[in-house]
Amino acid sequence: HLFWLFAHPWVYIVVLPAMGLVSDALPILCRRPIVGYALVVLATVLTMVLGFGVWVHHMFATGLPLVASSFFSGASFIITIPSAVATLAWVATIWAGRPIFTTAFLYFAGFIVMFVIGGVSGVVTAAVPADLQLTDTYFIVAHIHYVLIGINLFGVLGALYFWFPKMTGSMLGERLGRWNFWITFVGFNLAFLPMHLTGLMGMPRRV
Repeated sequence: HLFWLFAHPWVYIVVLPAMGLVSDALPILCRRPIVGYALVVLATVLTMVLGFGVWVHHMFATGLPLVASSFFSGASFIITIPSAVATLAWVATIWAGRPIFTTAFLYFAGFIVMFVIGGVSGVVTAAVPADLQLTDTYFIVAHIHYVLIGINLFGVLGALYFWFPKMTGSMLGERLGRWNFWITFVGFNLAFLPMHLTGLMGMPRRV
């Protein structure tokens, strides 16, 4: 309990800066204000607040009382709502805007893809019966890589391509940047997406 009480909010704390970077830069690349600004801010804050109340979903397989498991399973489902609000706002901003398809934009779009895949795989493990089957399998390995690395990597690289010219006065090469994005995006998904399947087939972690 002491470990996960620290470690689970930490996961959300790590993700929040990437969410902020995307929320700040994506509207500029889409040439319109972000859709539902107040809701996105509220969703970001609620993600952090609720993040302190779901740590037990890492412990469903330890033999917890049914009432505790039910409560934290429900809380784990509820925390998906702010994430869904933020995701819909980013997608709506792209849809309603006139996006400029720069390397930074591609990375932000990749971030949204990673955010959805990582989030959906997290929702699966919020259900106690599913979690009992998936604990300590490669499904969890896939999930944590999408959440901790995928989301942060694509958000921060997009921000780097976006703000580097502003910080240095020098433009980064778009041609090389696009190669960089596609190799990273395809490579990441080739490495980690199949792990969901191997985990569902029962492959244990640390193999």
